[in-house]
Amino acid sequence: MLDLSNKFGYFHINIDKKFLKELLIRAARDEKPHCNAALIKYLGMKPVPNKNYCYTIYGWTNCDKTIPLEKLAKIARKTACPSTVIESKIISIKAGQHGGEVKPKFPIKIDGKLGSIVGHILGDGSIDHKFKQVFFSNTNKELLKEFANNMEEVFGIKPRIWMQRKTIAFKEKTRWERRLNSINELEEGKSCGLFYPATIGLILNEIFEQFAIGKSKKIPKFIFELNKDFKRGLIRAFFDDEGTVSIRGRHIRLFQDNKELLEVFRKLLLEFDVRAGPLKYYIKRNKKRYYFSIHAKNNFRKFYNEIGFVSTKKLMRLKELIE
Repeated sequence: MLDLSNKFGYFHINIDKKFLKELLIRAARDEKPHCNAALIKYLGMKPVPNKNYCYTIYGWTNCDKTIPLEKLAKIARKTACPSTVIESKIISIKAGQHGGEVKPKFPIKIDGKLGSIVGHILGDGSIDHKFKQVFFSNTNKELLKEFANNMEEVFGIKPRIWMQRKTIAFKEKTRWERRLNSINELEEGKSCGLFYPATIGLILNEIFEQFAIGKSKKIPKFIFELNKDFKRGLIRAFFDDEGTVSIRGRHIRLFQDNKELLEVFRKLLLEFDVRAGPLKYYIKRNKKRYYFSIHAKNNFRKFYNEIGFVSTKKLMRLKELIE
């Protein structure tokens, strides 16, 4: 988390107050760090006019004030306290004093859960260009629950859930009918939107090199260097969102407007010894729509064993192809 201090110094951290007070005492070498002129100056703070103490520093350990990440990083450097120790004491973070509060588990693990989150954002999700909020939308409750569960596991937060009013696809602007208390309340045939605070969007885009900004999406090159567990979650989520399984056509097919994104997924499949055909395209609404297909029973079996689907419907169709 402290690695993000140069970029997100304005993040506000809620940290164990007893631990922070001990850290401040070490930094100031003074039992009353909020009265230590040297520490106040080092942190770029200002004392109360005509007084010899800083109320803000006092508030970090004695009131409900959160500490900016930039200040916490400075204290860590001065005390040489390991970042892992500090991260273990963090209760929650938010993007600014009034941002949405999240409770990540540090260090953030590069595993299948995070891979699934990234894959769904690349598929039916997004990170808002202006407000940086994370959003995921689907009609499939299984996929919605998977995304919500993984986000809660990694970032310690539940989504705001809205049900979409039925509209004519690609012709009408999205309209939200009502807020839901649970994904289980979603009505059949309607879409559901999961919304998350900007803090998560900022962190994810920093880790994955601005991979999702509004409608612009990409996969950074270093993805190929990550572990197979992450890649498996990434591929599965993207195929759950953008892929189809056809019994009549005897294929698994992945669709996408973004040609470069599809090419990356073709290469990632090779790491699981699944071989896909070349990229093709068709014209839909005067726009090229790209896709590639996976054929042959040995490829279906490898896809099933190594990657699979969360969608029960797609998984059952894949089983039929194998049988």
